[in-house]
Amino acid sequence: MSARSLWRLRVGWWNLRLRRYAFGGMVRVYRAVAGRKPVRDGVTVVTVNYNSLPQLRVLLAAIERYTAEPVDVIVVDNASKDGSREFLRSRSDVRSLLLPINIGHGFGLDIAVLTASTSTVVTFDIDAFPLSPGWLPAVTEPLTQGAVIAGAHLHRAYIHPCFLALRRSDFLHYRLSFVPVGRCPSREVPATGLYLDAGEAVSHILSLAYGTRAIHKIPPTSTHGPGVIGTVFGDIVYHNFYSTHAQGEMGKAGAEAWRKAVAKYVG
Repeated sequence: MSARSLWRLRVGWWNLRLRRYAFGGMVRVYRAVAGRKPVRDGVTVVTVNYNSLPQLRVLLAAIERYTAEPVDVIVVDNASKDGSREFLRSRSDVRSLLLPINIGHGFGLDIAVLTASTSTVVTFDIDAFPLSPGWLPAVTEPLTQGAVIAGAHLHRAYIHPCFLALRRSDFLHYRLSFVPVGRCPSREVPATGLYLDAGEAVSHILSLAYGTRAIHKIPPTSTHGPGVIGTVFGDIVYHNFYSTHAQGEMGKAGAEAWRKAVAKYVG
């Protein structure tokens, strides 16, 4: 590794630490308030948006189309500049948290869950959406039958937060967070030490607390490809992967898969 690459690695590491410390402090404020907040039975659907207005529109439209049960909807917006905030202000049926800066997906999702006023919370990635009327019972009923976390299972022993349900009380009690652990491996910066993807630590901590049987996995039933692009979980939820900010060939493939999925499932 060259001296310049090593220097960039060190600077990136310190920037990451400083950002996590500052944004973690913001989440701690929400967590303190959440502990005193009254909660009712019900479900809140949450997502985090950053300059992804087309995906946001589709997600909200699909929730409205395929959800018979009453649900709350919370959208955390990470200082978007693509018209998302204006769109959210026009939606009286959606609770919007318009943050002044981009704090990242993991911290944004933490704030969304902590802000919920219901006993159960369901998370969606912004480029995921339901495609069947049975999507909500499929992920919430397991929580009444012994599971403590349920949703999309792609690989390893955890539920992917692209589609995930858990009890808000567990999120508070175990001080859970959707922020990745360690630094994401890449071609430019190889992984060093432990790395857990977004939401992976949530499943591991709940598994330690309740046992591995407490995880209810909904496996993929079809995939558009290449790779995981355009994955359908349990014939109830679609997750595009690489449709918002990906570059190069993966970005092109993700955009194409997204167009086909929206035409097929949402119209």
